[in-house]
Amino acid sequence: MAKIFPFKAYRYSSKAGALKTLVTQPYDKIKDDLRSEYYSRSEYNIARVIKSDEAPSDGSNLYVEAGKLFGKMIDEGVLAQDDKPAIYAYDIEYKGPQGDTRVRSGFIATAQLEDFSKGGVKPHETTLAGPKADRLNLTRATQANFGMIFMLYPDKELASDKLLEGAKSGKSPNIEVVDDFGAIHRVWVISDESVIEQLQKILEPDDLFIADGHHRYETAVNYMNEMTAKGQTGSGLGAVNKRMMAFVNMFSKGLTVFATHRLVHSLPAEKIDPAWLIGELEKDFEIRVVSELGGGEDEVMDLMNEAYKEGKTAFGLVITGVEEESYLLTLTRPEAVEEFFGSDFSAGYKKLDVAILHGVILEKLLGIDKEALTKQTNVVYARDHKDAISRVHSQEMQLVFLMNPTRPEQVAEVAGSGERMPQKSTDFYPKMISGLTINKFDL
Repeated sequence: MAKIFPFKAYRYSSKAGALKTLVTQPYDKIKDDLRSEYYSRSEYNIARVIKSDEAPSDGSNLYVEAGKLFGKMIDEGVLAQDDKPAIYAYDIEYKGPQGDTRVRSGFIATAQLEDFSKGGVKPHETTLAGPKADRLNLTRATQANFGMIFMLYPDKELASDKLLEGAKSGKSPNIEVVDDFGAIHRVWVISDESVIEQLQKILEPDDLFIADGHHRYETAVNYMNEMTAKGQTGSGLGAVNKRMMAFVNMFSKGLTVFATHRLVHSLPAEKIDPAWLIGELEKDFEIRVVSELGGGEDEVMDLMNEAYKEGKTAFGLVITGVEEESYLLTLTRPEAVEEFFGSDFSAGYKKLDVAILHGVILEKLLGIDKEALTKQTNVVYARDHKDAISRVHSQEMQLVFLMNPTRPEQVAEVAGSGERMPQKSTDFYPKMISGLTINKFDL
């Protein structure tokens, strides 16, 4: 059951300056060069809190310094709290993969945290210890949430979408800002209690599925447990058992998932010999040779898209040293999947392209097991297929397996079975930016 709540968000006031100079991509996308850019835009940019590199002046650590800055921004009125509890309708207008204009609609609220064992919230990816420790330290220092956890919920009748559209109708957004990639983010503050109650009733029977933000969710549960053990749970809508999240109906037409391609490196030479590799792959896949002359990298992606529409499992393959052609691999022997996974996994999991690639090709054929994938011993990831191919042609990488995106309904199916997909199985686009709304606990 999904228990969602309104909250009184902290938002940037007019004292902070232009919102464009204040908001950022999610913390995990802020590398050193982007952090420097954000820092240069404003002394109040949210990166200074969520990705602090400020030198502590009193022998403390970065997280303490971030907490001090956050408190200062509140004290000076740079961040101001809304007067009434609200949910925040959140639209993102962006360009789709084919250049078409799309709008992904959803809303921001808090939801009651649950341990995954209770079943109401379904993860679909594995997590790493490092990012969770980092986010936990920041939460301890600030007692707040800054970035979104991206949640999917199933509303086939689109009742929630219609309700939110009605609430936004005829009203200008309270927030509108263009991000670094040209997407337009619009937020409407909705404090109407009847709208909030209807939205709560629509979502209550459903499970929630984490689309993006697994580390943030597990960190929130860890913080809740830690504070509960201390007897410091907070109160009401500001209690530590509630976490700010963004919710999107998985049946909304504006939902886009990008593929994440697999670049392979550091394998023995015999494993990347084209004759051997293609010969082995032909045992389970139909191999189609695609000329790379005159834009062949786009042709193989087009062929993969056709396979995607037909519900087939297909991959593109580019091999270093073979610059004149690439390959389309289409699964023709599904028995190979059953032979590898057996009965230990659900039918939905065994239909995932990423699971088939990782199991039948990377692990069984190339010897890249789960531990090597976790450590990125032999595999790194890329969104842009042209860049990935160029890295193979330059011999920086040995192979690239080009992927189709995971379908949103597959996320729900696999997560609903209590399973987790391999890392980098989904890339929901566009990202929800940080700094639009902030949830501070009432401690």
